[in-house]
Amino acid sequence: MKSNRWFYSIIMVSMLFIFGRPGFTGVEKIPPTTASDAFSGATPKALEKDVPDGLLLTVDGQVKQVYRFSSQSFRRFSRIRLRTREVSPTGEIMGAYIYTGIPAAHILEGIATKKEPSAPFDRPLDLAVIFTTASGQSSCFSYGELLLSDDSLPITLAYDREPLQPSSDPGNYTRNKYRENISGLRLLCPRETDTGRYLDNVVKITFTLPATPDHLLPRQKKGLACDATSVICLDGEKSWPATWDDLPQVKINRWFRIGHGKGIKEDSLVSASGIDLRAFLKKHFPGLKPTDFFLFVGCDGYRSLFSGREIFSTWAGESMALLSRLDEKPVAGGWTMGVMSDFFVDRCVRGLTQVVRIGTDRLAPQK
Repeated sequence: MKSNRWFYSIIMVSMLFIFGRPGFTGVEKIPPTTASDAFSGATPKALEKDVPDGLLLTVDGQVKQVYRFSSQSFRRFSRIRLRTREVSPTGEIMGAYIYTGIPAAHILEGIATKKEPSAPFDRPLDLAVIFTTASGQSSCFSYGELLLSDDSLPITLAYDREPLQPSSDPGNYTRNKYRENISGLRLLCPRETDTGRYLDNVVKITFTLPATPDHLLPRQKKGLACDATSVICLDGEKSWPATWDDLPQVKINRWFRIGHGKGIKEDSLVSASGIDLRAFLKKHFPGLKPTDFFLFVGCDGYRSLFSGREIFSTWAGESMALLSRLDEKPVAGGWTMGVMSDFFVDRCVRGLTQVVRIGTDRLAPQK
């Protein structure tokens, strides 16, 4: 009897030692011997393309200081892997590619902008952002389309490119025009219908305040509760009243409104209706160009700048409208410039009083 008790005691002690020690889960964890073992054959493809040496980028203009980024700086940013279907401005199919890079918003959201105390508007929403290559070529954007739009298909600075090959007989495939990898930073605009704003070897980004007819526009008055009774169109020193006949109506349902400063606006989604923005601009600014920019100004001096490319060459432009009703009720203050596709609503302009066309010649940094 004593021998049996002794035997069972040994068994119980052994089981407690094996299964009863703290942290035991029933599965023994074996740490990987090297970092590469942790990923094994399942390494995400975006992690295969490291940032190359030799990259340099300067950010200047209407900023509190000049910022300089190197390859070492870029290695600290979150990267993205993008597929593009590229068509030239003349309609030629240039191919399909896979890029690895960094969304421009990731770089620019940490840039502190600066305006002169005499500026009529103290926020950066009326700034233009110019990307420039080592050879002097440039592409212009609005501040808002870079930093306030949603995160899908972001404008990106890529450092690696590979042709997208079909699974069937890739060795004999010849439809991709670019075979070689890129050198430097390539600017991608994957939302757009063509590569008109793509650039190779970007080395500088400049924040600039476009030249506008400020003597014809209201200055910012924070907290002013005003109503706009009409909308005036301006092109340089020329001005004329907007008309609303024969313009198509649009309606957008399920608008989730959230502000950058104060967060979510309502407890439920809203519907919005009004005039199609593209049709309004084509009617009032005949002969407009894709490179034109448009500044929308409210009666309280609030401003928001948009590129013609964003309005006319992206799906986001389809949802832009001059709104007259929210949830079937008249919009307070008059017409509102509405941007339903943005993540934040900060580019919307309440009490719209002026729409200003800005040509490329007035986007250059002011001296």
